[in-house]
Amino acid sequence: MGIGAAQLEVTALAMTAILSLWLGVSVLTRFPGSGGRAFAFLALTLAVWCSATIVERLSSSAGVVAVGRGIEELATGAVLPAMVGLSLHIATGGRSKRWQHVLMGIAYVLNVGLALPGATSHASQVLIGVSNFTIGEVPAATIDTARMVVRLTTILAAIGMLLFAFRVAGVGSRRLQIGITLAAMATAGIGGSLRVFDAVLHTDAWIGVTMIGISMVLMASVVFSPGYFFAPRVATSAFWRSLATGIGLFALVGVLLLVDYASRRFLGMDAPLPTVFVLVVTIALYEPAVAWARSRLRGRTPADLARERLLRAIGPSAIPQRPAGEDLQPALTRLADTLGLAGVAVLRPDGTVVAVEGQLPEPGMASSIPLVADGEVVGELRMGRRLSGEPLSERDEGIVRLSATYAATALQAGRREDQQVAALAELARDRVSVESAAQQLVEAMVRPDPAAPGLRVFALGPLRVERAGAGVERWGGEKAGSRQALALFGFLFDRGERGVQKDEVLEFIWPDVEVERADLAFHRTLGGLRHTLADTPERAKRVIRFQNDRYRLDVAAVEWSDVAEFETSLAVARQTADASRSLGLLEAARALYRGDYLDDCPFYGDSVFVEDRRTTLRDRYMDLLVQLGERYETGGDRASAAAAFREALGLAQGSNPMAAAGLARVAAAG
Repeated sequence: MGIGAAQLEVTALAMTAILSLWLGVSVLTRFPGSGGRAFAFLALTLAVWCSATIVERLSSSAGVVAVGRGIEELATGAVLPAMVGLSLHIATGGRSKRWQHVLMGIAYVLNVGLALPGATSHASQVLIGVSNFTIGEVPAATIDTARMVVRLTTILAAIGMLLFAFRVAGVGSRRLQIGITLAAMATAGIGGSLRVFDAVLHTDAWIGVTMIGISMVLMASVVFSPGYFFAPRVATSAFWRSLATGIGLFALVGVLLLVDYASRRFLGMDAPLPTVFVLVVTIALYEPAVAWARSRLRGRTPADLARERLLRAIGPSAIPQRPAGEDLQPALTRLADTLGLAGVAVLRPDGTVVAVEGQLPEPGMASSIPLVADGEVVGELRMGRRLSGEPLSERDEGIVRLSATYAATALQAGRREDQQVAALAELARDRVSVESAAQQLVEAMVRPDPAAPGLRVFALGPLRVERAGAGVERWGGEKAGSRQALALFGFLFDRGERGVQKDEVLEFIWPDVEVERADLAFHRTLGGLRHTLADTPERAKRVIRFQNDRYRLDVAAVEWSDVAEFETSLAVARQTADASRSLGLLEAARALYRGDYLDDCPFYGDSVFVEDRRTTLRDRYMDLLVQLGERYETGGDRASAAAAFREALGLAQGSNPMAAAGLARVAAAG
């Protein structure tokens, strides 16, 4: 073997090891099921084999070479049965039988057992066809022949079971999945034969290693498609994405090796600084390059882009995501195939067909299962007769129940995704307005208004305070506790013009502290809060006034509060005669109520001082919900009416008679 061929072999081994390690860890961390584990074991074992072979080729230590040779032989004995394991999982769809597992165990025993002599041999290199070791009275030629036959049989077994499954599979994603796996195993088998039997075939070893690396990319394209309920379009997308990722990884490693070689050869630099620069540039350009490619290859409409962003946000980035309802069709195909049904369909409550496999079952001639998600009927699973005429077994009925649960959750998730897509598309349009207002904001900040910006207080639920569009995060300054200052602000905001006395504040913030220390802490907290709420010393004196032994928050300091807006909306809704406008005001007030008044305000939120106001606002919100339910009921919108009544009942823990009566009326009308 020439020097060029040796370098090519090491390069191919290094790239295959990197690719196998990346694919194996990626699949193992994303798909912990049996299929993912089978692929990860194969990939990681192959990475060990490549790494051990590199050590054997490059190390100058005889002891290290011996260890590397032993690991290489053992890994070879494990890789081939691992191919059978993955092929078995794909060919049977994860439903392999006990005798098949027994045969796979025998394959492991034979392959690893016949690899042990080579792993413990003192020869410089173990090659098929080269008789360089013996075991007792057993001739080396016999061991060579047995090892060759077992390994060839193992490779052919993996290909054979996939070929049989490919022939009996129907048209669709299942056939595509098996076909890609078959091509991968055939490529790996040829590459492995070239690599293992190179002493007989007289081929360059790097060719076989490269073919094995390509086969890993093909196999990853199958495993990277999560589960088996995926459409052909998704399987094709998974294939091309994993193929492009693998090629890109090969290219990146190759570029880094070339840069390292050039920096040492032409620049005389032993430090890998140019290589580090190239790696940094690659990382920096990765996201923009991927975004540019997606913009050229994918949807153009705002809705398409919004759906793509949503699916990327809720799923692993390495996997081609798709709408939840899109997988119903292949799921029905698998259900019909498993149970031998003439037809099966999923329909929405209005009778619209979502997906169908085979003949659409007629209502009077089919079994119907309601699809329920979170107490709501979202559709119907309709099954036709079995082709065999036999009734469903207990196991079959369990599969049907699981299928109904899957279909219900898919329909519900699909509906929610559609709602989120519409919201994201609207948000994208709103962003245009935000960007157009950015320049105005910059100018306002460069030339600020003499008056201090007012506060926007959100107290219906978790307490949040904003000023000039930004949340107030640090309360109290450097010498006062932030939680104590926020609690004091909540107390002052709640009391309004009534004000608070110092002793009241000390009672719930510093109840167990000595009087002098508590008094000092109070004044430090008060001073820090004043400087938090005001931007100048003059305004700090006015923002919290002290008069008649009481501290009061300046009314002008609060520009807007959700509590005031909530009460105003309710008052205006009662007075207006326009039913549509009144309903809009009530919904606006409903949106403001995020939870109990000052729910998480430190210290003050758990004190007795806030309970009366909190109870009053909660009762007003329950009345609002009942009123909304009655409005929707009168207008014929039973779904919205029921939702409002249910929310009121939940808030009242089932003790709201008006809401219960309204919900009963809606249920009776339905």
